Amino acid sequence: MKNIKEYLKSIIFSLNYSFRFVPRATWVMVFLYIFSGVLGYGNSFLLGKLVDVVILSVKTSSSEVWYMIIIYAVVSGLPGIISNLQLYVNRRRMVKLQMEIELDIMKQREKIDIARYEDPRFQDLIQRAFRNGPNPIYQLSNTQFDILRAVTGLITGTIIAIRFDVFVYLIVVIAAIPSFITDIKFAGQSWSIWSKDSPEQRRFGDLRQHFIFRIFLIETKLLQSSGKLLSWMRKILADFGEKQLKLEKNRVWLTSVTDAIALLGLAWGLILVLKGVVSSQYQVGTFVFMVGVLNSVRASITNLLEMISGQYENNLIVRDMQEFMNTKPIVIESKNPKILNIKMAPEIIFENVSFKYDNSDKLILKKINLILRAGDNIGLVGNNGAGKTTLVKLLCRIYDPTEGRIIVNGVDLREISIKEWWSYLAVMLQDYAGYDFLVKDAIAIGRSDKPANFTKVVEAAHVSQSHVFIEEWKDKYDQQLGVEFSGKEPSKGQRQKLSIAKTLYRDGLVMILDEPTASVDAESESKIFDSIENLPEDRTAILISHDFSTISACDKIFVLDEGKLIEEGDHKELMSQKGKYAELYNLQAKRFKK
Repeated sequence: MKNIKEYLKSIIFSLNYSFRFVPRATWVMVFLYIFSGVLGYGNSFLLGKLVDVVILSVKTSSSEVWYMIIIYAVVSGLPGIISNLQLYVNRRRMVKLQMEIELDIMKQREKIDIARYEDPRFQDLIQRAFRNGPNPIYQLSNTQFDILRAVTGLITGTIIAIRFDVFVYLIVVIAAIPSFITDIKFAGQSWSIWSKDSPEQRRFGDLRQHFIFRIFLIETKLLQSSGKLLSWMRKILADFGEKQLKLEKNRVWLTSVTDAIALLGLAWGLILVLKGVVSSQYQVGTFVFMVGVLNSVRASITNLLEMISGQYENNLIVRDMQEFMNTKPIVIESKNPKILNIKMAPEIIFENVSFKYDNSDKLILKKINLILRAGDNIGLVGNNGAGKTTLVKLLCRIYDPTEGRIIVNGVDLREISIKEWWSYLAVMLQDYAGYDFLVKDAIAIGRSDKPANFTKVVEAAHVSQSHVFIEEWKDKYDQQLGVEFSGKEPSKGQRQKLSIAKTLYRDGLVMILDEPTASVDAESESKIFDSIENLPEDRTAILISHDFSTISACDKIFVLDEGKLIEEGDHKELMSQKGKYAELYNLQAKRFKK
């Protein structure tokens, strides 16, 4: 019963898209499929009548046979016309439907909070739900029209067959049931294999990108690692294939047996009808009609059961899609958010902030207490894994603290609208996105909620040191980026400068830069940080870097170690303490002296 409810929910979910976005075409499809479900019986009835008229005309030379031939020929041509109409209407429906479903899924992907994407269990859900894209939704939706035709045919045939002989009808129906049970069983087992293997399938997708995407492929060739990667992929595919083949082997003999049972049931029913003709209980035309009816009933049952069982796997995939579309955020918005409406950088206080990820018992941050004063240039320092990036994620409200709170101008960050808070931030993380747009658009995407301002685009390019190489390109700020679009392919350093320009163009009140110049030349790096140091006093800059020559110029530096804040102060104060900061600074200084 639970499975039936889940199946019905999946059907409603799929059809809801069709009735919501293309209602007119959907209702036309409903009418056409109902009509085609009844039409087959009309053909069988007319064929039976035609046989009786032919027999009668042989005896009486009746001319009625010619009228029956014409009527039968016309009605026999209707299924082809209806089929063409169904194809045309469905194509029109699918053009609109595919667009709307794709966009709806993309909207939901954007709505789901970042924290959810870092959950491996959620990644498994995405792998299961979208390994075939949105196709299962289309297939489940389209199959319901075929099911509607089969149900219409079954109901019509049932009424006719029961009025003729209920016993014959029951024989045909009962004989078809084992085939349905078998299909349901194997469809469920097939999905179970996919579901259990989803982490490995995600691994396969990860390995596959090393042979698809240009940057990955170049490294694969240079490292000569294709053999190792292909061997890994082969093992994943072989393991999965072995399970599938074992399942198919069991399926083939069992379905053959159940199909034979269904055919025997049909044969038995027809023999009973034939006995009635031999005993003159029925006319020959009635026998022909009932052959058509019983064949149609059996076909309707078989098709109905095959479609339902065949869609079982799609139903399970769509069920995962529903779970994805109904995914609730980890970070919960306040029901009555407080509006900051600020025009300058706020004061931000971390008050006893601790944090651990849901799938871990280890605290990444431990009792952090610090103040980020408005207008300061702030540096975050620490070894890898010290908690710097996690602290930034909490500040961006990608996660909420496990303990403690973050206070912005006296207001708990959890009480502030995420949308409003993000509008004040300009963030460039280590893993940043590159945009293969026109150069001016790749920079202006930094503030897409407002009309692009070309003057500010150029200003941001100057500060990020991008202007120099942009001016060398043929189309300058109208240059298309990306070789995939027949455009210019920037170097890694140029990509990073463009990303810095995008972040600067955003003009956030709080700018967060996580290793922003890792691929930038020393001269450009110096100029970029000189510009950042001279930001207006109503802006706060937070810098994460292992380069102490840039960190040392910050107004305030916080040193993290194993999730704890162990030191804070400016460069001079921290050097005088001769603690962790001084140790790391001196280690780096020694490297430059060599």
